[in-house]
Amino acid sequence: MKINRASARLLAHASLVAATFAVAQPALAQSADVQADASAEDGNEIIVTAQKRAQSLSDVSLSVAAVGTEQLAANNTVNLEGLQTLVPSISFGNDFNFAKLFIRGIGLSSSLPGVDPSVALHVDGVVVSLAQAQLGSMFDLERVEVLRGPQGTLYGRNATGGAVNLITAKPTDTLDGYVRQTIGGDALLIQTDAAIGGPIAEGVRARLAVQRIHRDGYGINEYTGNEIDNANQWSVRGHLQFLPTDKLSILLTGELHTEDDRSLAVKFREVSFPGTSTASLTALGQRTNADGSQASFAKNVRNLNTNFDPINDRKQYAFTGIVDYDASDAVSLKSLTTYRNFRAIFFHDFDMSSYRGYPLAETTSVRTSANHWQPVFQHQFSQELQANVETDKLHAVVAAFYLKEKIRVENHIGYDVLTNTDPYRVQFDGKLDVETWAAFANVTYDLSDQFSIKLGGRYSWEKRHINNNSGIGTAATGFVLDPLQWNTSKTWTDFSPSAGFEFRPNDDVMAYFNWSRGFKSGTAEIGSRRSATATTPFVNPEKVEAFEGGVKYSAGSMQANLAVFYHKLKNGQFQRTFPIPNPPFFASALENAAESRAYGAEFELRWRPVQGLSLDASAAYLNSKFTKFFSKNPLNAALFGPGGSSLPDEDLSGNYTRMSPKWTFNFNPTYQVPLNSGASVTLGANVSYRSKQYHTEFNDDRMAADSYAMVDANVKYRHSDDRTSVNLWVRNLTDKLVWAGSYAVATSRTIGGTLMPPRTYGVTLGYEF
Repeated sequence: MKINRASARLLAHASLVAATFAVAQPALAQSADVQADASAEDGNEIIVTAQKRAQSLSDVSLSVAAVGTEQLAANNTVNLEGLQTLVPSISFGNDFNFAKLFIRGIGLSSSLPGVDPSVALHVDGVVVSLAQAQLGSMFDLERVEVLRGPQGTLYGRNATGGAVNLITAKPTDTLDGYVRQTIGGDALLIQTDAAIGGPIAEGVRARLAVQRIHRDGYGINEYTGNEIDNANQWSVRGHLQFLPTDKLSILLTGELHTEDDRSLAVKFREVSFPGTSTASLTALGQRTNADGSQASFAKNVRNLNTNFDPINDRKQYAFTGIVDYDASDAVSLKSLTTYRNFRAIFFHDFDMSSYRGYPLAETTSVRTSANHWQPVFQHQFSQELQANVETDKLHAVVAAFYLKEKIRVENHIGYDVLTNTDPYRVQFDGKLDVETWAAFANVTYDLSDQFSIKLGGRYSWEKRHINNNSGIGTAATGFVLDPLQWNTSKTWTDFSPSAGFEFRPNDDVMAYFNWSRGFKSGTAEIGSRRSATATTPFVNPEKVEAFEGGVKYSAGSMQANLAVFYHKLKNGQFQRTFPIPNPPFFASALENAAESRAYGAEFELRWRPVQGLSLDASAAYLNSKFTKFFSKNPLNAALFGPGGSSLPDEDLSGNYTRMSPKWTFNFNPTYQVPLNSGASVTLGANVSYRSKQYHTEFNDDRMAADSYAMVDANVKYRHSDDRTSVNLWVRNLTDKLVWAGSYAVATSRTIGGTLMPPRTYGVTLGYEF
């Protein structure tokens, strides 16, 4: 039956594609004798708000990339993961329900809640502080802006690596909207996107957008027969805007995103110690169950073979109020107030195999091996006040920022964490309360028409209180709470300055230089264990010093940007491995363990050589390595043998940092063919290349993503009414198998990982009004 259903789906998709081409073919034939319009193409200039004011992309003296709604829709990019094929120097990984964004080699390495991302995500200028909450889908966007390098003097929190800004579509003064229906894939995708907005009364506008994604799984659980890595998502956003006067705007926004599917589970890569046979080192998939059956891992890399299906149950909602007031022709004031609520219940069979013994106790009990249960609950309130000054010579933003956040986590590994009949042998529970405020300013002053200077600074105050309830057990003792638990606070302060200049020798060229320091707050991992000798669970702030110079050119149909950069990171917040006397014989703790440095260059080109043809290209070189890092390797078998606890740390200096491909290339050509009927056909492609990148500081090939080239393509037919469209698209055309992240699983002696999506394709029928 499964084969028949799949065949029927493919036949239906093929029929739909054929019908679409049949409609388009006569029109294409008619266009053979049509001369292209010689007029200049509209919309060549990209307007961004990266520096908290509207500017042409070529006038922003930062390394910033912008991706518009058309480019996002062309290949159905609906999440942050897809940005790495569109923007140089950004990488995306995920494991254990965490989004891990990296820019220029700086990002989040921890897989326990409580550690902030190093790349800040903002929605309409409001920070999304929790890494797990960054996995929400992107929908009804005007554009995405990616700022590379420390951004503390423009954004109030934890942007040492950079910032990603999602700019949502806002209500307009006319009725407008769209409906898009997408169908496609071997894993059947049914996706609906719709929005409607406009005036509803004098001085009142509204917009409502919704996205529904339902997709079959990319794989199956061979043990249960159920699909995994499927999608069942709802996203809704509503804007209500009040314009009582020409000077005052009040925008109220509510947003909801839910997921309830069997996605995000770690897949089996390989055993940690091949060829070993001792109980402490043998992977679970090589063991024999109590009933005599041989345990095994999945036969297909995209499948699981686990006793239970994974659970991904997420819900997040936010309410935001943005007030803009033009106090004068030169001064505008803004207030951004937000409350966010996040809840995620994540479960997977941690051993990735059909073994039903318990690895920590190493028994043959007929019980599930290493189930991992991790609910996360978060509440976030933030308030930001801005004053923007815009005169002939002075351009400034002065702001104050406040955030209060509460995070609660249950983190259990054990026999039966679903029904709690015999719940766990490992518990990393806890709460983290965060309170922070910052004052920051960024000022540009034009000394002349050609030369401007820039100064900025940010003062940050941060307090964190952690309350843990952690413990671990063995077969003999059962679960035992640590006799000492963390219940303590710590406060940090920091001042991070920036300086630079802009030089415009003529109207077409701008050169710039920036120096900046970045600050990411000190913190503690929720659930971190305490020993009798430990004095604090906290790590100190991570700091970055960065230098960047660039040249931007914009004239006629061509824009080109070149940036070169160097930065060094101190007090890097990384996991260090250390031995423990009982199974699994090693653990890890967050420490200020590392220093690194990176240098590189980024080049971007946007060219319209002839009417209808657009060529977007980018290339980036990154050399990001550790200059100081000592740790034990969890993939060193000697760590588990006699004398393992006395092994010296490995020196990792000279190793590449995580998620740091040396080379990345993107090429995005599009060509629009006008038809006699007034309709058009647009042919598009996106080719992205990334060289090898490691998922571990030890630069182990078993925890890495090999170099790859990924190809996306689309053909879009737009009717002469300029409202109706049909878009045929494909992502990952050659079906590349790419590991997005990897993890050495202590309890099962295995290496697991998460994968980027396989080849996906579909047709999107659209109507705009």
